[in-house]
Amino acid sequence: MAQATKSGYIFLLDRETGQPLFPVEERPVPASDLKGEVAALTQPIPTKPLPFARQQIDSSDLTNLTPEEHEYALAVWRKSKKGIPFIPPTEEGTILFPGFDGAAEWGGSAFDQETGLLYVNSNEMPWILQMLPYQAMTDDSPLAIGRNLYQTQCMNCHGKDLKGGAYQQAPSLVGVTNRYPDKTLTQLIKNGKGVMPSFRYLSDQELEALAAFLKENKPISDTKTTTNTTQNHQESWTYPYVMAGYKRFKTPQGHPAIKPPWGTLNAVNLNTGEIVWKIPLGEYPDLSAKGIKATGSENYGGPVVTASGLLFIAATLDEKFRVFHKATGELLWETTLPAAGYATPATYAIDGKQYVVIAAGGGKLGTKSGDSYVAFALK
Repeated sequence: MAQATKSGYIFLLDRETGQPLFPVEERPVPASDLKGEVAALTQPIPTKPLPFARQQIDSSDLTNLTPEEHEYALAVWRKSKKGIPFIPPTEEGTILFPGFDGAAEWGGSAFDQETGLLYVNSNEMPWILQMLPYQAMTDDSPLAIGRNLYQTQCMNCHGKDLKGGAYQQAPSLVGVTNRYPDKTLTQLIKNGKGVMPSFRYLSDQELEALAAFLKENKPISDTKTTTNTTQNHQESWTYPYVMAGYKRFKTPQGHPAIKPPWGTLNAVNLNTGEIVWKIPLGEYPDLSAKGIKATGSENYGGPVVTASGLLFIAATLDEKFRVFHKATGELLWETTLPAAGYATPATYAIDGKQYVVIAAGGGKLGTKSGDSYVAFALK
């Protein structure tokens, strides 16, 4: 059994006994600096296969696309916590690498029985995780209740400034009550929409209080707080910290703040634990137009491999669908989809003719949305 992880490792286990096929070491990791938090002292690390994603970065890895982008990245780097993998969250902000979305993602891997190769695509995007002390407003006003709810329920996606941007999908809430009248807004929060889940567990009073806070249109940092000191009010104990939001470490120009590759496709020999080949996967259209190609990009959706020697994958923000030679990683063919294919392809046969199909839904990473299934026939 092979399990590729978001931390960039592959665990190989005997499927009948659960025993590792290669040694797994418990290695020391940093302690937590957060008050009241006790982190694990070690993490299990397989000695083989070798990691398919970089495990840490230093200042020499920061982007040099332009002097402006480098200076921005360096300024963020200097004030952030960083170092070896598995650094716990901090109040100043911790650079996570690999980030929240991997290395490996939910799209899965592909295994070729003929060669013993496991094919796994990987993200190499640093993220910044910052924890903020939660200070509840302890009066019973709608504004206080709404502010507290926003911190614990909404801020991780929409941010403390209400400007959104988590996963580039959470919209700005600045002026949201101008777009949605009170009743419409409370119903939207209650029922959910798009990637936002339903908040039906909130009472009508809480929904109205949250809407009142949004109507005030002030960032968390601009609203007056009062620290809870009463013994019968346990909310600040339940939530000692809140997350400042999901934030990629990117430059204002929209590029990852480290040097490429930013996404890769890897072939791993499960018999030896060696990486047979590794190539950049995807491009940034604005950079490729300037001649800066093969950077790799974030990718969501896995590969599929066939007995005929082909590996199919979409996944990238450049909206491409690609075919590679499974033994070498050579690009054999590519085409542009109507929208990005953030999905894993499927292959099937009808009357002896083989097809491969990909869902081209787009909508992530700032790319346009689509509603197409695109099928190709193999000659």
